[in-house]
Amino acid sequence: MLTDAFLCRLDTLALAMRGRAQGGAGGSRRSRQTGSSAEFSDYREYIPGDDIRRLDWNAYARFDKLFLKLFMEEQESQVTILLDASASMGAKWASARLAAEAVGYLALTGGDRLCLHCLKDGRATRFPQLSGRAAFPRLTGWLDTCVPDGKADTLTETVKRAEGLKKGLCFLITDGYTEDALKETLDYLRYMRQETAVIHVLSAGELRPELDGAMRLTDSESGEHIDLIADRSALDAYKDALNAFLKDVRENCSSRETGYLLLDSGEPFEECFIPLLSKSGMI
Repeated sequence: MLTDAFLCRLDTLALAMRGRAQGGAGGSRRSRQTGSSAEFSDYREYIPGDDIRRLDWNAYARFDKLFLKLFMEEQESQVTILLDASASMGAKWASARLAAEAVGYLALTGGDRLCLHCLKDGRATRFPQLSGRAAFPRLTGWLDTCVPDGKADTLTETVKRAEGLKKGLCFLITDGYTEDALKETLDYLRYMRQETAVIHVLSAGELRPELDGAMRLTDSESGEHIDLIADRSALDAYKDALNAFLKDVRENCSSRETGYLLLDSGEPFEECFIPLLSKSGMI
């Protein structure tokens, strides 16, 4: 879990959003609708974690239900986290989970509604929406139940099974090792009106392999293996393939106006994550 000191640093930051919010309840983002933030708009039922200062007690007395007042100008946006929990994420899971935790905290403290999906075995397990700083412990509790295993299937088809995607920010946290091209997933998310950012998590062993001699490498998802001699020529060929892979991911993101962040799981998370968020334009 994130330390209290790191959470205090996050309290001074906010997620960046190019478009304006079109959410439901009062939040900190500017909506496209006109009017004053004090101008009443509508009601919706209370969800645990909502700001209790917006409760309408007259409505409660009449209907015996808690309702939240909605206003015109200041509105919340939905922030969606799509967290790859396939077996290939095993060595990178601690960093991926911390990234989801940090983004979720920024969303909850920024007045946004948060929706988390865990992606594995072709399923997109959706957890109930969260809102408000007080909901953060529930987020960490749900992340505790996510365990990386199984196959990724095709990322695009799995993401298509994610229910409740509404216009807003979307953070895709993945190692990018899928059968289909990442660009297909990004195209689908754009179609679904998501302002997407990719947090690309790779391990130190993937970025800086220290291999020597004869060995067998086994795919963590398919179980397939290859035998090789890890000599200089093999390591050079791997480096070339890695650079081509990273270039392709970055170009796919750039051409689709998608934020990109490469997270090295071998680096101390709390030291590197905020500078990476800032450099990528995600905050």
